[in-house]
Amino acid sequence: MRHNYFQLLIFFIIFIQALTGAGNMEFRSTWVITWNHIDRYKNPGQNMNTVRTIMDNHVAANMNAVIFQVRQSGTAYYESSFEPWGYYSGYQYPGYDPLKFAIEEAHKRGLELHAWFNVFQTSSTTAGTPAALHPEWICRDQSGNTMTSYRSVSPGLKDVRDYTLDVAMEIVNNYDIDGLHLDYIRWNEHTNANQRLVTREAELKRQDGFITTEELENLNTNLSGRYLYDYLHPYSSGIPEGFNSWEEWWRWSVTEFVSTLHDSIQFVKPHVKLSAAVLGKYNWSGWQGYGTVYQDAALWYNEGYLDHIMPMHYHWISASGFLDMLEQNCPECWKIFIQPGIASGRPFTVGPGSYVLENNNVWNNHGSIVNACRGLEWVDGFQFFSYGTWNDKSYFNAAGQTIFNDKMKISQNPIAGSKVPGAPILTINPIDEFHNELVIYPLETHKQNWLITYRSTDPTATKETADIININFSSDPVTVIDELSVLDTSNIFLYFATMADRFWTESPPSNLVFSTNDPLPEKAVLFQNYPNPFNKFTKIKFSISKLQDIKLVILSIDGKLINTLVNDKLFPGDYLTIWHGNNHMDKEQSSGIYFYSLKSNNQIIETRKLLYVK
Repeated sequence: MRHNYFQLLIFFIIFIQALTGAGNMEFRSTWVITWNHIDRYKNPGQNMNTVRTIMDNHVAANMNAVIFQVRQSGTAYYESSFEPWGYYSGYQYPGYDPLKFAIEEAHKRGLELHAWFNVFQTSSTTAGTPAALHPEWICRDQSGNTMTSYRSVSPGLKDVRDYTLDVAMEIVNNYDIDGLHLDYIRWNEHTNANQRLVTREAELKRQDGFITTEELENLNTNLSGRYLYDYLHPYSSGIPEGFNSWEEWWRWSVTEFVSTLHDSIQFVKPHVKLSAAVLGKYNWSGWQGYGTVYQDAALWYNEGYLDHIMPMHYHWISASGFLDMLEQNCPECWKIFIQPGIASGRPFTVGPGSYVLENNNVWNNHGSIVNACRGLEWVDGFQFFSYGTWNDKSYFNAAGQTIFNDKMKISQNPIAGSKVPGAPILTINPIDEFHNELVIYPLETHKQNWLITYRSTDPTATKETADIININFSSDPVTVIDELSVLDTSNIFLYFATMADRFWTESPPSNLVFSTNDPLPEKAVLFQNYPNPFNKFTKIKFSISKLQDIKLVILSIDGKLINTLVNDKLFPGDYLTIWHGNNHMDKEQSSGIYFYSLKSNNQIIETRKLLYVK
């Protein structure tokens, strides 16, 4: 006999309590910088093994996406017809296509791949780069002097916007990415006071979101030295026609690029999500997106020019600091400025600077920060800067056992169409007591989709509440081995699978299968109670062959309901319950003949007679 019904019921209640407020959707990723995934002094096989390790580490942490840098300083780490190979590949073909290979390895492991694309920061002067081919595109100060380090092309030039759009769309058209992720999507923060000879390596090492105290002071005291102009829009010519201020024009020019790029992506591959790494402070303090580098991130998010916004929250190192920045210290917070974006369902995810936590000796704050942000219903997940810091701290396995101790899927893209994929078919083969082999057969085999495998001990589990044990990306049947612990083997598990398209629109559940070491009943059976006749109590055993709603009731000889012993959805299997000769008010009944009936969906399966003798 597999289960006592009451033991199962108690476990079910505990399980539901544990699930309260949980859910199984949360974006999880790290930013993978170029030098994290490619080394000019390694051979192709070694670099490809590095990429495999990167993907394995994300899986170990129960992450579901990778933000993988492929354009940096006006150079490429993919097959580009516009720009040369980058510094970390030795300015030559590295023997493989880093982006193509990364996509393949990510998808093999059920991970999304977002191509990280540095936009207007194009510091490299290597032959073939924008700075080398078009020095006129480089930003200038009020006196017309061109940047000599950390070169950035001007977002105010239509030629720059058109060229950069073409570079970005080549990636979208030629690669099976899940998202295009914009960085340095803003005007630059540099002034002529801090232009100096900087090594190529130093320029490459500088990441968006970083600024020194000296640089910040120069922004506020050397306005004429800021590189916010170009050869067609010099300071001396005054505010560009059609605009009321330089600030308005600066913000418009960046927004114009973002909105045009989004429209272009939607036209050819609408499932590819456009996201951006924006400054962690929207419009407050001396270093902010809106007023310092003219990046109107809230507008992009609210208007749908972005499908996913990923701020770089590098200024905060505690849970309270993150909560203040997100919604508790308004107006210096995000929430009040992004209500339309939140209402749209587009993801807003938090970007902790893991390197900052490490530098401040508060690495263990990762857990409290994640849990605090997770408590805000409008926060949809996390991306951490950066992979390298996590790797140095060997944090992936630890995270997968603590802050991310369960797998999560990615939420549905709100721009998805109305078509819902068909449900896959699921089979189970118990290999041994500790391993179940599950095979998912997708109905659509002409294109790859996400296949999600679920497990639960809850007979009423749905795709919103069940545990995810595996996510695959495939058009072929997928085999999943579910490894059970010693404690797991005492349970019956319900398994089902779904298929989600590239928008993460999910199918209905597949057929249900169950884990068991014993043969499942072939049909529903109600057995004779024992003992019979009885005095103090009697045991009633029944078996069911499929997941179904079950009632077991006690009736008087004239058909009146005396008591309901079972009223629940149950797994297939054998069950045992006990009747003490009482009614539903716990009042003892008189001696006599009674009937007990097994019912499903208000249809009687079987009825038997028993005799109660006081």
